Amino acid sequence: MTGTHSGGTGRAFDVLLVERDPGAVAPFIDSFRATEATEEVHVVTDGAAALDYVHGRGEYEAAPRPDLIVLDPDVPGADGERLLAELDDRSGLRSVPVLVFTSSDAAEDVARSYELNANAYLRKPTGAEEFEELARAIEDFWLRMARLPPK
Repeated sequence: MTGTHSGGTGRAFDVLLVERDPGAVAPFIDSFRATEATEEVHVVTDGAAALDYVHGRGEYEAAPRPDLIVLDPDVPGADGERLLAELDDRSGLRSVPVLVFTSSDAAEDVARSYELNANAYLRKPTGAEEFEELARAIEDFWLRMARLPPK
């Protein structure tokens, strides 16, 4: 999906959504289409695929480096903690903002995500309007106001 460019950088953005629940994937993508901010939302449904994607392995060899990762920490395979730790451990990936995207509101989950250097902890919306509001908030801050590193 082609969209607007952010902050005068002259380029569009790629978002990687790591989400196990198909019921959350469609409204997330639809919400980003409504914002027209990203070049494309790429979706993987488990942790192993997410690691392959960010490292450009296997079927993701030609995948673009994401500008932003939205991560459900409860994905099967490599879980969210492992993904956050690996992203933080790799210098080429450390600069990619990671937004934890979950239905958990537990204080220990919030604290643990930030301990693992997540850039934000977002509660999953339950309705279409809430998804659009979240997508616009992500667009406004992460894709327009914040200056992201070059790819």
